[in-house]
Amino acid sequence: MRYFLLVTMLLLAMIESSALAFEHEESLVEFVEYSEDVVRRNRNQNKPYFVLFAAEWCHWCRVFAENTLTRQDVADYLNQNFVNVFVDADIHNAAYVKYRATGLPFTVFLNPDGTLYYKYTGTLYGDNFLAVISEVATEVGAGKFALGMEAYQVSYTAPRRLDLAALQELPDAFKQGLLENFDAEEYGLGRERKLILPRTYSYLLQQADVENRNQAIKQIEKTLRRAIDKIYDPLEGGFFRYAEKRNWQIPHYEKFADLNAGTVLLLYQINQVSPSPELKQAADLTLDYLTSTLFDVETGSFLSFQIADTYYYSLNQKQRESARKPKIMSKIFTDRLAMTLSYLIQIDEIIDDQALQDQIRQSLDFLLLMINQEGGLKRYYSIADNQWLTQSGLSDHALIARLLVESARHFDDPRYADLAASVLHSAVTKFYNKEKGIFIEPSVKEGTNIEYLMEMNAMLALSIMGLGDRLDPGGTRIVKSVTTYFSGMVETLDQRFWNAVEWEFAESYVPFLQVVDKF
Repeated sequence: MRYFLLVTMLLLAMIESSALAFEHEESLVEFVEYSEDVVRRNRNQNKPYFVLFAAEWCHWCRVFAENTLTRQDVADYLNQNFVNVFVDADIHNAAYVKYRATGLPFTVFLNPDGTLYYKYTGTLYGDNFLAVISEVATEVGAGKFALGMEAYQVSYTAPRRLDLAALQELPDAFKQGLLENFDAEEYGLGRERKLILPRTYSYLLQQADVENRNQAIKQIEKTLRRAIDKIYDPLEGGFFRYAEKRNWQIPHYEKFADLNAGTVLLLYQINQVSPSPELKQAADLTLDYLTSTLFDVETGSFLSFQIADTYYYSLNQKQRESARKPKIMSKIFTDRLAMTLSYLIQIDEIIDDQALQDQIRQSLDFLLLMINQEGGLKRYYSIADNQWLTQSGLSDHALIARLLVESARHFDDPRYADLAASVLHSAVTKFYNKEKGIFIEPSVKEGTNIEYLMEMNAMLALSIMGLGDRLDPGGTRIVKSVTTYFSGMVETLDQRFWNAVEWEFAESYVPFLQVVDKF
């Protein structure tokens, strides 16, 4: 297992790449497209699986494709010894969740029986990657897993009855765990890669008790200042996805609409309690970036991503005037748009901006047209094809329902509440498991990613609570069963705080904590 022990060190190697999109169709590697039954359909080959998660906006996915998968010896070995599966991480969000992916590119090796053997985030080059796949091909077997994979297991056993004591303990455990894990030297959570967690920090800012409030404000403010210094574009506005190193170095230069909207909200919130011209300026410029660069006038909607370009973001203002801007993806993802708009509604409650309200309403109308014309939710909209594509999943239903309930309240418009009720009924029909008492996505089985299921169930429960008497009494029973099922999560949270490397998991707890506060 010598190569697996060296993976973390090897992933630190970085090189520049062109801005060409990742096109697996033209790869030397013979990829099959991902589907939920891809293992079953290929079992007769009796080969392990090389499953590659990538996305159009992902810079390091292109680096991996152009510097590793273009090697003939690598492609030949993969084609001879593996079933190679390509997964568009945006379109197949459920698969990304199922394998608990933590970034892109994300590589999963499965045994021939479909069980997990090994997985990692990042890019390996040439001989290093060839050595890894050679070892995998030699070591795999039914039910086997590589050294270190046991750390990825997050266990949870749902209580038979409401665990009220554990439920009451969860909010304080969450807040205290966050405060204990801020990096005292570099700020941000943990001692590995650094990123902004808008939902988590906003919750901590609002819910910290009197004793810890000043500490929370200080930690969040200093984290945001480090982010402005290291992963922020001061010329055009917008924050990059995250920084790979503890000291906020090696930014991943993609700009996400939802992350930036959440960061703007957090900046305005922290500026209310600790006024700072620097924080407000970053918020204002980033909001301007969202409402101009990431708003498509013809479609009447906010877009999802602007891809990375390490060269472009190294240029000064004058140099950028003659340079080609990084591409903005021509796809709008339903769940990303819902998150973006939910944050923007909260921003509007702080700044009360008519132009922003108009863009929010246009984007809502764009979504409403999809729901009404398509007979239900779709996964994403292709601007190039001028159509909605792919069936929606649990996250689309959960986030759209929550957005519509918030929109009904914010704009005092019953149309949104009516559609929220319709989306919730659809979610119950498609995803609610009466035996378990929770919403379950078929491809994300109950024990696969408990925190994702908690987050989505909490979003739906909050939406049911927000609609009040618009739903039948079954809605109240669903809220109670969801709360009961996840009422023992405090032990799982303790495991996460103890072993945490990537901290995105904290974002999943906030919606459930909001349910607990209202329950």
